[in-house]
Amino acid sequence: MNWFLFGAFVMVAAAMVAPAIWRKEYRLQFPCLAGLTVLYQIALPLASLNTQPGEVSTRSLARFSVMAILCLLAAWAGYEWRWGSRHSSLVRFDPRRLVASALILVALGGYFTWRYSAVTPDFDLEKGGMTGIGTVYLTLAFVGRYGAILAAILFMRVKDWLLLVLVLPQLSTYYQLFLIGRRSPTGEIMVIICLLLFFYRQWAIPFWLMLLGVFGMAVFCFNIGTIRATVEHPLRERIEAVRAGDPLDSLTLEGMVRDRQFVEVFNAAKFMEAKEQGGHYTYGLHFWNQLVFGYVPAQIVGREFKESLRFPLTDDAQEAGFEKSTGTCETGIGEAFMAYGYFGCALFFVLGAFMRWAWEGAMRKNILHQFVTMLCTLQAVLTFSTQLWTFVNLLVSIAMFAGPLLWWSHVPSGAAVARDGPAGLRERRLKWRKRESPRSVGPKPAVAKHLEQPEGSRTP
Repeated sequence: MNWFLFGAFVMVAAAMVAPAIWRKEYRLQFPCLAGLTVLYQIALPLASLNTQPGEVSTRSLARFSVMAILCLLAAWAGYEWRWGSRHSSLVRFDPRRLVASALILVALGGYFTWRYSAVTPDFDLEKGGMTGIGTVYLTLAFVGRYGAILAAILFMRVKDWLLLVLVLPQLSTYYQLFLIGRRSPTGEIMVIICLLLFFYRQWAIPFWLMLLGVFGMAVFCFNIGTIRATVEHPLRERIEAVRAGDPLDSLTLEGMVRDRQFVEVFNAAKFMEAKEQGGHYTYGLHFWNQLVFGYVPAQIVGREFKESLRFPLTDDAQEAGFEKSTGTCETGIGEAFMAYGYFGCALFFVLGAFMRWAWEGAMRKNILHQFVTMLCTLQAVLTFSTQLWTFVNLLVSIAMFAGPLLWWSHVPSGAAVARDGPAGLRERRLKWRKRESPRSVGPKPAVAKHLEQPEGSRTP
């Protein structure tokens, strides 16, 4: 039965990817990327766990498989539902204020990156995360990428090379994060570059190159332990260490079992089993708790006040005696089940509809929609294998830090706004020339009056 459900899950994921073979514009859309990602982040671990009946009960794995299928179908349905919806009015922006906004965000991120580099981060060994003032600095340092992405969009529209000054520092940051084995930033910069080329150069990544890139990301993700263990070594030695460890072996069922690469699916099955037995569903309150955890600094308001803002939720897994490994998660599929049971798949329907809204506006060249699409696409795709609350926290972060500046930059409906791109540049140059030209370019008034008189008359 579990292998049948596994096959159904793979078929749904493959069906989400299939239109990309003949539709170039579909390859960077949410359903295609989600289908490709779950094939190696969910399907492979699930298959390896199916070969280990002693790890999780058959019923628990079946429950997870059914929920995974429902979440995929719900996300796909939510995305396709946007096809028949009405197009909302698009927000317009003042290009000059957008440049100033990008500059402010990059400067803010750069300042707190500098402050973060000057502190020694503290780690909570019990929860497996960073703590202390370093977390505040790191959260604010991430704001710099909002400005860099906004500057990149403006550069593609107006071709002002000075905007690259705001982009290059963030590219250096992405490169450094790649070297230390950070998976999400590596995938994010790849998605951003592909989206920029598609929106402004109509270049769609070839399907074979897309498959090759997904395969490379799978090798990168499942060999992340070796990559991070050699972070202090020279690059050449790090490459040799990965090659010596037979990186392709990590993608086999035996390799995944040996290295316990199925741990997230294992956690999800255990958490879902405990939640069904305990019955203490979160009903979405955990989203608020994670917002408090991420954006209310205990260093400033105090730990007791911070804890008072959170809803008390029963941890059925803890009461059942299960505790997940440090640094691992229970997947967004498990999280949705722990919120509403099988009805939690509706959360993925909302996710799919939101991504469709962002994509439709992005295709109509709206800056806000393109900005949101570039920031949210990867995180939306990863919600299946990581957590849903991280996507909610990202939206709140965008609203908190970039929202006020975008509001300041927007142009009210009906007001005139300068066009961007080459046409806008020509328009601004023409206005400048008119301002610099003499006020009178024709004959003087007396001469003009003389010319208007009938032939043979005398000028007074």
